Amino acid sequence: MTFINVNWFFLLPLILLPFFISVSDKFLISNINLFYEDNLSKKINLITKVIMSSIILLLIMILANPWSKSSTITQIGKGAQLVFVIDRSVSMSKPFIGGDENKSEIKSTAARRILKDFIHNRPLDMIGIVGFSNSALYGSKITKNRDYTYAAIDAATKSSINQTNIGSGITSGLFMFSEIATTGSQALVLLSDGAGKISKRVKNRISQILTEQKINLYWIIIKEPNDPSLFSDNTYLEGREPTIIKLDMFFKSLNTEYQAYEAENPDALSTAIMDIDSKEKRPIKIEKDIPGDNYNPFLLRILLVLLFSLILIKNIKV
Repeated sequence: MTFINVNWFFLLPLILLPFFISVSDKFLISNINLFYEDNLSKKINLITKVIMSSIILLLIMILANPWSKSSTITQIGKGAQLVFVIDRSVSMSKPFIGGDENKSEIKSTAARRILKDFIHNRPLDMIGIVGFSNSALYGSKITKNRDYTYAAIDAATKSSINQTNIGSGITSGLFMFSEIATTGSQALVLLSDGAGKISKRVKNRISQILTEQKINLYWIIIKEPNDPSLFSDNTYLEGREPTIIKLDMFFKSLNTEYQAYEAENPDALSTAIMDIDSKEKRPIKIEKDIPGDNYNPFLLRILLVLLFSLILIKNIKV
């Protein structure tokens, strides 16, 4: 048994208080020979003091909040440790460029909806969230707490300023993996509607982390008007490639599993997420915490019995 608030035990000397005060009613007797103190009365008096002392002890223990020790069990399931790095630049507040039926849904709104559905259907995953625009926004650490994760997704899909510091977002997401033990598959999912320049120093850092920790990388590109396609046959002069093509080339050069997707509408975005879902289902160790038992309800029942016993004894008239 462990106690949450042990400071209450400083009141333990109070359990002796009933033995220093009278627990009997006071009467003025004109002739003491009318009454005598028999053994039964002595025993009842002692029992009353013991009950009062026990009540004080139980009250102190209840205030100290006793629990049994918690434990942890290890389960094997299928899932992954995933970090979603989400673009929150102003352009994410615009509609998709797909067909007319899709223009009514904002890109960030669709991303919020689809990511929450994806996470809801993968209960064994541990999820981390990072948003980025001019800098990274730490949304939530890698955790199994779904309420925490959903709140972080809401924050990461709200628009910011019109900048895309994609390097800051990726490095912040990768650093999250160093904060937890590796239990199976690990992957970073980058969701953006454009690319940005990454300095050589940041590129080297990204390459080093991905090589050391074997983190899979996925890039879902939500297409902007007139954006070049990664999957077209267009050729570009060396050094004159569009930013999005340069970033894709950098990702391909990394020593890790990498996959890129393009999404022009919410359905395409959902399809990309479903493909990641199929790839990132590998055996994973899950540490499940088993909370201890709260002893307060049991102690309260004992306290109630003692209080009724005390009331009964105090109302006995001989």
